[in-house]
Amino acid sequence: MSASVLGQHLLISLVPWLAGVVVGGVLGYVCALVARRLFSTLPSLRRVAMLLPWRTVAVTLPLLSPYYVVILVGLGAVAGMVMVGLFVFLFALPFTVVILLEHWYPSPLVVRFIARARTLATASVAAAAVGSSVAGSGGAGVVIFEGMRLLDYAQMLRGFSILVFLALTSDVLLGVLESLFSSPQESQSVQKRLRHLS
Repeated sequence: MSASVLGQHLLISLVPWLAGVVVGGVLGYVCALVARRLFSTLPSLRRVAMLLPWRTVAVTLPLLSPYYVVILVGLGAVAGMVMVGLFVFLFALPFTVVILLEHWYPSPLVVRFIARARTLATASVAAAAVGSSVAGSGGAGVVIFEGMRLLDYAQMLRGFSILVFLALTSDVLLGVLESLFSSPQESQSVQKRLRHLS
């Protein structure tokens, strides 16, 4: 019994993890190259790009995806594999982009701290939604999971709307702060160093 459970869990976790990392990593690399070309053409675009709420997308889509996967694929091992693969993909793609852009365009330490705080802020909104339903502490998670239990899709949508709104608000506000702390002079000096390396 436990050997079959172990085998099933390995199948629905490691195989999709590998697929999600590969597909997300490759697409992330391609997106990073496109962004690098755009940033070298328009250096001011880098500060504007800091405002993009990719963290909200990466955090909230995995929470929404299980419901759509079950509707499209059904239940079973394949649905589990698709959910895990999609979850890993949705994190691997933006993280690959961020890692590469941070390597090509190093930011001041305060900007990196703010960027990590943004990631933690959006993740905490999602964690609170999941944790609140388990701990009974209230919030959007209770609304979502109660709607799931009752098959009340309008209630689930209300809960997800609250979740997305909170994640998006914290992501964008911290993005504005991150953009304010990034200096245009730093960006220009990095651009010059990159041109000398090319």
